[in-house]
Amino acid sequence: MPVKGLAKNIVDRLVNRSIELSQGRPAGALGLINQDGYIDAISEIVDGGISGLPYRQLLSKAVTTKGRSLIEIVNQLPDNAVLISTNPGKTGLITSVGGINILDLPVVNIGVKELSSAGVGILYPKSEYFDLATESEKIELKKLVAKDMDEEREILKEASKLKLNFLDISEELEVVDIEERKFSFITKSISEWELPRLEVNSIDEDFVAELVDKSTSIEQGREVAAMGVIEDGNVVKSGDLVVGGMGYIPSRLLASGYTDLSGISLRQAYNEEVPHNSVIVHTHPGGTGVMHRGDAMAGPGMWGRPVIAIGHDKTGTVKGATVIEVQNEVTDLAEENEKVSQEYYEAETPEEEAKIRKRRFSIVQEYTDLCKPIEIT
Repeated sequence: MPVKGLAKNIVDRLVNRSIELSQGRPAGALGLINQDGYIDAISEIVDGGISGLPYRQLLSKAVTTKGRSLIEIVNQLPDNAVLISTNPGKTGLITSVGGINILDLPVVNIGVKELSSAGVGILYPKSEYFDLATESEKIELKKLVAKDMDEEREILKEASKLKLNFLDISEELEVVDIEERKFSFITKSISEWELPRLEVNSIDEDFVAELVDKSTSIEQGREVAAMGVIEDGNVVKSGDLVVGGMGYIPSRLLASGYTDLSGISLRQAYNEEVPHNSVIVHTHPGGTGVMHRGDAMAGPGMWGRPVIAIGHDKTGTVKGATVIEVQNEVTDLAEENEKVSQEYYEAETPEEEAKIRKRRFSIVQEYTDLCKPIEIT
């Protein structure tokens, strides 16, 4: 159902909070659409940083987040929920589908310029926008296979043309004078959103060999990945191999190795198409399989699935395999990282800021301690 408008009092409160924060920092909250189609209730407002809003902190104002992956957190939200955030220094125009891709909920953007609102935009989850995201990932990877400058130039032109399509995805949302109501909804039962926590002890050697063979046959440094499933603690191949970029696998590309993503969000894919006992398996060219924060958040932190890394050298010799399973430590570190990132703005002295920065770095390092070596059988 299209949203008809947003309560003026909500806009004013969010804009004022963003102005109070200053320094380009956004403010955000979850909103609820009433039966008449208007957003007239929001959760407690949270402060953001230069890099955006702390999603887990924001969602914790409405649902259970402790020990939960992001998809489990979002699955608890009602169907009439929306994400609202301010955009300091810009208008309410939305040119990215990242929010709807993960949340599969409408996203509202309030522009803030010269100490006042500069327009309100809304982006709805639509199949054509998800397909745009897939196209964008594919074009980014095409740059890596360009053989000469002329070929790369043509790919860059193609990428620029695609970006123009993102300028028309959002709509302007009317700000209306309606009474703001209390934020309240009925929480879904745990069986509707909780994912299983499974132990990984080993991975099939044929699966590993296929990944490494592909990794060594393409440009060095590009990661290769595929979905696997857990059978009695052992991971076997379950999806097609996909080739990513230098040190990363685009999120939609990864899931597309298992299921057709045409017209659906990543949230829908991981809820309804990708098995709940699945595992993300990828190569670490030049490494030994030790993972970092990015791996942890892309696997158990985001989608509630274990993530495995296969380290190998340029000759294809496997150096090791590790897994980061779904565990409280992953989400605890994610929540602490959000908290520490907010404390950065509250530092009063160089000494305080130095202490905060050191802790942020140590949090990143602690993710490596979550890597558990597994056997290749």
